[in-house]
Parts: sequence; structure tokens; C-alpha cells
Amino acid sequence: MHEMSYVVRIVSLALRKAQENGAAEVKSLTVLVGEMTDIVPEYLHKYYPDAVKGTIMEGSVLKTETDPVKIRCGGCGRIYHPEKANSYACPVCGSTEGEICGGRGLSIRELEIEA
Repeated sequence: MHEMSYVVRIVSLALRKAQENGAAEVKSLTVLVGEMTDIVPEYLHKYYPDAVKGTIMEGSVLKTETDPVKIRCGGCGRIYHPEKANSYACPVCGSTEGEICGGRGLSIRELEIEA
């Protein structure tokens, strides 16, 4: 059920951006859902209509895309998607040291508006 709080926050941000750009109506909102989050896109879609009701976003379409996990290798600096088959190691140098640099959040990718 925590998805409702995410939907409310992302809709609030989208409304602010739409109003800043003089929108009369929002046609669609595309959000990136990080692969490492515990956010279930189906629930975002379920709660979206209630979150946009009575706003310029009412009737808009919510689109979700997966933001894959990305690791910056601590050995060679390459950015890669970790794979279980490779024991999550860097495909270039084999290092297992690295920093997560993608796939951990929820963000707006695109906001389609009509002025």
C-alpha cells in the first residue's frame, strides 16, 4: 500500500511542473521505477486515478518503465548491469567491488502536456 504515497508525491511533482509550463491539461505521465525499489508498478497504476482526480491530470495516462540497476565498477570504472550468471562481477575486469549508480529510485521521465 506504500505505493499510494509514491503516487501522491510523483503526481504532486508532475502537477507543479505542468503548472510551471502553463499546462491546461496533462495527457500522460511516464515514470521510471528503479529495479531495486520495492515499488510494484501495477499498484502505481491502481492508485493513479484517485491521485489525479479533480486535477488537470484527471484522465491522463500513467506509463511506467523499469530503470535497470547499474553498477560503477570499483576496479575499472565501467558502468554495467549486474548479472547473476556472472556472480554480479564486472564483465570487463571481474571485480566485485562497485557502487550502485542507477535503478534505486522513482522519477519522472516524461510529462506530456497540452497548453
